Amino acid sequence: MNRLPVVIASLLAASVHAQDLNQLRRQLADKEAEVRQLRQRIDTLERELTPRRVPAPTRTAAPEDEDGDSNRALERALVRERGLLLSARTVEVEPNFVYSHLAIDGLRRDAYGPGLAIRAGLPARWQLEAGVPYVWERRESGGTVSRAHGEGDAYVAASRQLLTERGSLPSLIGTLSWQFSNGRNTLFDAGQPVALGSGFDGVSASLTALKRTDPLVFFGSYAFTHLRPARKGVGEVDLGNSHALRFGVALATSPTTSLRTAFSLRTFERARIGGLAVPGTDESVGLLELGASAVLSPSTAIDVLVGAGVTRAAPDFRIGVALPIRF
Repeated sequence: MNRLPVVIASLLAASVHAQDLNQLRRQLADKEAEVRQLRQRIDTLERELTPRRVPAPTRTAAPEDEDGDSNRALERALVRERGLLLSARTVEVEPNFVYSHLAIDGLRRDAYGPGLAIRAGLPARWQLEAGVPYVWERRESGGTVSRAHGEGDAYVAASRQLLTERGSLPSLIGTLSWQFSNGRNTLFDAGQPVALGSGFDGVSASLTALKRTDPLVFFGSYAFTHLRPARKGVGEVDLGNSHALRFGVALATSPTTSLRTAFSLRTFERARIGGLAVPGTDESVGLLELGASAVLSPSTAIDVLVGAGVTRAAPDFRIGVALPIRF
C-alpha cells in the first residue's frame, strides 16, 4: 500500500497548523501591546488628575479612595491650605489648637487655645467656611504680668474653583472672607493691654494656585486684607491694608501620610491714629513652616504645622494641631 499520499497530507496539515499557531501568537502579542498602552494611558490620566479627587475604579481600591472626596493625607493638607475644595455635599468639622510665643523689645507674649472650623462643599465648585478661636493670653512687660482669655476673631469665607489644572496650567481658587472684631483688644485703649483678636472688622480676597509635578505638589497664594477704621480710646485708628504671600511644596509620602513646607510673608501699611502715621507699625511678619498630615480613619485625619519666625515682628515659634473630621 502506497503511504506517500498520507505522509504528504500529514505534512501539509502540520504546516497549516503551525501557521495558524504563529498567527495566534502574533495576535496575542498585539493584544498584549494594546493592553500595555491602555494601562500607560490610564496611569498618565491619573497623574494628571491628582491631586483632584479621582473616583475609585473598583470596590477593591484602597478605602481612602472609595468616596468622591479622596481621604488621602496629601489632599487633606491641601484643603487646609485652600488649594483644594471639598466636593459637593461633603462637610468637614475641624477642632484645632494653636500655641505661639513672641519675645520682642522687653515684651514676652504667649497665646494659646482651641478653635473650631467648619467647611462645606457646595455644587458648582463652591465651598463655605467659618471658624472661631478661643484664646488664652499671657503678657509680661517691665516685670508686670497680665493674663486674659476669651473668644478670638471669628470669620466666614466663600471659595470657588476658577480654573482646573490641565497641562501646564495650574488650578486656581479664589476666596473672599470677612473677619469679625469680636475678639477683645485694648491695645489702643487705656488700662491693661489685651489682644485676643485684632479689634477691627476686615475683608480679605485671595487667590491660591496649585500645580502638580510628580511626586511634588507646589502651591502659592496672594491675599489682600483691608481692616475698617474704628474709634478707640486714643481716637480714630486706621490699621491700613496688608498684603500676604505664601508658597510651599507638599509631598505624599504614602496614601495615608504627607509632608509639606511653606513660607509666608505679610506686609503692613503704617497705622494711623487721628490721621497721623505711627512709626514702627509697618514691620513685616515672615514665618517658615513645616507640616505633616496623616489619615487616622476613613473620616478623620490629623495635621501638625510648626512654624519659626524669620522677621523681628514674627512669633518666635508657632505650633498648630488640627483634627479635621468629614461627614
